[in-house]
Order: sequence, then C-alpha cells, then structure tokens
Amino acid sequence: MESMTCFGRSETAGNGFTVTVEAKSVNHKSLSVSLKLPEVVSCVEPEVRKVIDGMFERGRIRLDASVELGGFGDSCVTISIEAAREYITAAELLSRENDCVSGMSAGELLGLPGVVSRADSATLDRGELTDAFRSSIAEALAELRENRRREGTALAPLFRDGFSSIRELTAPVLEQQKETVQERYVLLRKRVSDLMDDIKLDENRMMQELALLADRSDVTEEVQRLTCHLDYAIEIVDSDSGPIGRKLEFLIQEMHREMNTMGAKVDDPEQALKVIEMKNILSSLKEQAANIE
Repeated sequence: MESMTCFGRSETAGNGFTVTVEAKSVNHKSLSVSLKLPEVVSCVEPEVRKVIDGMFERGRIRLDASVELGGFGDSCVTISIEAAREYITAAELLSRENDCVSGMSAGELLGLPGVVSRADSATLDRGELTDAFRSSIAEALAELRENRRREGTALAPLFRDGFSSIRELTAPVLEQQKETVQERYVLLRKRVSDLMDDIKLDENRMMQELALLADRSDVTEEVQRLTCHLDYAIEIVDSDSGPIGRKLEFLIQEMHREMNTMGAKVDDPEQALKVIEMKNILSSLKEQAANIE
C-alpha cells in the first residue's frame, strides 16, 4: 500500500555545479506528471516521464530540477588579476594628477567590470551535467517511492481497525432487526384483525402479505453483502498485489450503498445510531482511500 502524498529530494555535486531535484506527490484519480527541468538538460524529459510511468500508478507528481553553478565542485568564479592591476594603476594615476586618495579595497575591485567572471551552464561538461541530473532524479524518485510506501504502511492499521469496527457494529443491528421483523408481523396481524373485525379473509393469503410487509425491515441480505465487502477490503489491505486505491474506493462505495439500505429499514433508534456510526467510520476511510495508490 502506498500513500500518494509524499516528498523526495536529492542533491548531486559536480565539477563547478550542484544539481538539486525535488519530487512531490499529491493524490489524484490517475497519474499526472509535471516536470520543470533546466533547458540544458531538457533532452532527458521523455526519459524521466517513462521512468515515472513505470514507478507509479496514481498521483499528481511534480518534479522540479535546478542547477547552481559553483558549490561543492571547483569554483566557477574566475578573477582577472590583470584587470584588477589595471584598475589600481588607473586609480593611482588619478590620485597623482588630482591629489586625492588612491586606495581601493578588494571588495571595490571585485565589483568592477572585467575583474570577476562567472561561468554559465554552457561552459560546463554537458555529459557530466546530464549524468548528474539522471542520478539526482533517480534518487529523488526512489526517496519519493519509499516515503509513499512508508506512509501507506502507517495507514494500513487505520483501514483494518475501521473495517473491523464496522463489522462489530453490524452484529447487534442484525440481531435486533430479526426480532423487529417478528414483532412487526405480530403487530400487523393484530392491526388487520382489528380493522377488518368480522370480515372473513383468506388466512393463508393474509399471512403471506403480512409476512412480506414485515420482511421489508429485514437487513439480513444487506449485512451479508456488507460483511463480504469488509472481508475483501481487509484482504486487499493485507495483500501486496500492487495498487489498491481504486479497489478500496469501489468497495467503500458499495459498503455505503448497503448502509443506506440498512438505515432505511432500521426503525429502532439505538440501532439507527449504530448505522450512523458505521457511516461515520466509512466516511473517514473514504477520505483516506482517496489518498492511496
């Protein structure tokens, strides 16, 4: 089980540059990929998309990559000593001719044109830079995948406990409704007898009709189907058969349908509250299932 909301990051240092890649994932019905790569390595975009398609089934995945010159490799800042000396000579000349102070600080010199030059990405080794990006992207995606799995593993007990709690709540509802069916049949028969008074009716036909009316409050079938859905849902959560998010969402939808039918049939206030509690638990699980791959 994997969660769709996670983050992965990687940083790779090269000769005169540092590559940083961040991979973010949020929930989405299907797989949606958004890439932001520097122009210098835009050629690897199809390759990156193929890798992501092979690693993930669902989620909105955004990958941002950047390159910073300098950093951990050899410095890409070059100082022209000759240019600095020319500025100093010119300053001394102006000082002598105009009788003014000639001193210049190193900071002032560095700010003058031509003293400092900074390499750009065009001067870097394209092969090394591209390899660094590939490495960083692979590490960031691997970390994202691991974090998604870790988060999904943490969510598994939440689903197991929720489905088990719903199962426990169905037993008293079913038991009470079986008693209610019998009681309703007796009350309906008495009510019909009182209303019809001395009118003769076909006893067998009347019993059949009353039994059908009373049976409309029976929730046995709904509980059986709900229990089957719960068993299968727990089996899916415990399995390691790949993406399960869509399966869980479908099963939760079917569970909700059975609970709605049960709620319409149950007329005992205490049992009605149990059905409401089931729905509340299922609602929280539905929100979590929307975040599962």
